[in-house]
Amino acid sequence: MSSPADNGVEIAVGLLHKQLPADMVVVGEATAEAVQPWNAQVRQRPAVIARCRTADDVRTAVLAAQSAGLALSVLGGGHDWAGGAVREGGLLIDLSAMRQVTVEGAEARVAGGATVSDVLDAVRPHGYAAAVGTVSSVGFTGLTLGGGYGTLIGLVGLGVDNVLSAEVVLADGRVVTADPQHEPELFWGLRGGGGNFGVVTELRTRLHPHAEVTTGMIAFGWHQAGSVLRGWRELTASADDALDVMFGSLHTPAGQVLFTSPTWAGDPARAEEQIARVRALGDPVLEDIGRRALADTVHAMDELFPRGGNYYLGTRLVPHFTDAAIDEFVRAGDEMPTTCALNVHHSHGAATRVGSAETAYQYRGDHLLLEILGSWTDGDGSTESAWVREIEGRMDAYALPGGWTNLMARDDPRVADAYGSNTERLLAVKAKYDPDGVFLAMPVPVAVPR
Repeated sequence: MSSPADNGVEIAVGLLHKQLPADMVVVGEATAEAVQPWNAQVRQRPAVIARCRTADDVRTAVLAAQSAGLALSVLGGGHDWAGGAVREGGLLIDLSAMRQVTVEGAEARVAGGATVSDVLDAVRPHGYAAAVGTVSSVGFTGLTLGGGYGTLIGLVGLGVDNVLSAEVVLADGRVVTADPQHEPELFWGLRGGGGNFGVVTELRTRLHPHAEVTTGMIAFGWHQAGSVLRGWRELTASADDALDVMFGSLHTPAGQVLFTSPTWAGDPARAEEQIARVRALGDPVLEDIGRRALADTVHAMDELFPRGGNYYLGTRLVPHFTDAAIDEFVRAGDEMPTTCALNVHHSHGAATRVGSAETAYQYRGDHLLLEILGSWTDGDGSTESAWVREIEGRMDAYALPGGWTNLMARDDPRVADAYGSNTERLLAVKAKYDPDGVFLAMPVPVAVPR
């Protein structure tokens, strides 16, 4: 006797086969081979995969899942460490074939499955860069609509600040364009609320003439961490918007370091004076700085966090790096397992000159985004995961309420505060465009039907 779940799968497959070629529908055991998330700890598997190539294909899959009563999820870059892109026994919309990037002057049209690499590689020959993060295999849409921190943040703002429009397939099958004139509330909610309202099949985003920047790494012995970070605090308090200085901690073959990754996107003639300010923070043990394509720099970060590794991630947003917060950060590094890392982005400049209510993403003051990266190759990861949770708890004393939902698990209690005063408006957008809770792309501050 077949179960209701089996019947649902049969119904969904039948509906998909009526409108999609057979090679675009994956069923049963083959789904395990077809889904390769970034985090090997994501072990749930869908019952059906629809390998979509167009917005019409996505529409077909959305309606099939609902007709069959199957849970729905969407896979872009696959970097959701907590596995929100894959729902056990559900129907997975795979956007990995939708990676086209079209450059139109100082704008680009980016298909829903495109990665950061796809975007930077496409716009580079035109002399442009986009507002992107630091790892090239991350999905551009998910990164952008969840906020979008990156090394150009001081000059161009967050990723959400650069979105001009979005093509979205809604739960009822409508395909709409959201921009300031069309579906303006949806456009507002997407920029911070991500894929919680539909499947974003295309973004139109601004481009910027920063294909090449002066960047690299300057690392200091870990014993210098406290003094270097106090110097970093003074430096960034008066720094030009064009200077971004990401920092963190890594274990290297030569020992643990506090690394800084300065990026100067201003006048190349001023690059050396700007980099010298970072170099002067301490006594460097490693330096590799040069004029480079932003695309190459982002590609280089992939090897630190390869696809198929084991990960457990945490995050906190810290408004002020006080002496006490710096001391706690150093203590976290002192106890960091050798396979783990700390990585900190600085939100400054253009990103802080946008009102907290202008997009659903509320965090607009100068702040630090602390990424606590648990990683392991052997064992069950219990030591590394425990370290991540411990550091999250300690940093709570210095952190803003809520946090960056792109790195939150769905059951993280801080989700309730992640949208602050924007919460009521965000939930109204959710109620209008996805009242039945079909889309659960990232944590939202409300219980919706599962």
